[in-house]
Amino acid sequence: MRTIDYFKNKANSWTKEFMELKNTKQISIKHRIDYRNKTFIFNCTIINRPTEWTRGILNRTDDGKYIFFIDYDYMKLSYIKGELEHLQRMYGLGDIHIFKSSEKSFHAVSFEKLTAKLYVEILENSSCDSAFKNTPRFVSYRNWVLRNFRKGVQKRPQYLYTIQLKTMREQSLAHWKYFCLLYPNLKNKKLKNSDGLTKVSFINYPTGKNL
Repeated sequence: MRTIDYFKNKANSWTKEFMELKNTKQISIKHRIDYRNKTFIFNCTIINRPTEWTRGILNRTDDGKYIFFIDYDYMKLSYIKGELEHLQRMYGLGDIHIFKSSEKSFHAVSFEKLTAKLYVEILENSSCDSAFKNTPRFVSYRNWVLRNFRKGVQKRPQYLYTIQLKTMREQSLAHWKYFCLLYPNLKNKKLKNSDGLTKVSFINYPTGKNL
C-alpha cells in the first residue's frame, strides 16, 4: 500500500469516529501511528457549532459601573469558596452568592458596584475561567455575562448558598431585584447600600445544543 493511501484510510477512520462523538460537548483525540521507522502523533478536536440560544444578564450598571460576576470551570467548590472569601475580604465585596451552573462549573455574584479597572483587577487575581476574563475585550457590548436560563440539556444555574460579609460599597438594586425574581431565597439577603437604580440589560447568545 502506498504511503498516501495508508494515511487516507486512517483519516477516513478518524472521521467516522468523530461523527460518532458528535453528541458530546468537546472531545480531544490523540492518535499515534507507527509507520516504518517513524512515529506520527496527531491531536484532533471536535467542537459542536452553536445551534441553540440561551439568555444571560450583563453586569454593567446603568451608571457605568460593574457588579461582581465570576465563573469557575473544573474546580472543587471548597477551593472556590476559599478563594472567594479571600477576594471578599481583600476588596470589600460584601455578600457573595454561589450558584452551580453545571456538574463541574460554578458562578458567583456580589451586588457591590465596582469600577471597570478594579473589577478587572479582581478577576486577574482570581483562578476563574480565562475565557470569562477575556471575552469582553473581543465583543462589542464590553460586558461580562452570566447565564440564568437553560443551556441545551443543562438546567438553569442552581443557587447554593451565600458567603456573608458587611460592606460599605454601593450596591445595584436592579441586579438584586432581578436575581430575587429567579431565586426567591435571595430576598432575605437585603441590600444595605442600594443605589436605587432599576435598569438591567440582557443578552441572548447561541450555544451548542448538546452542552
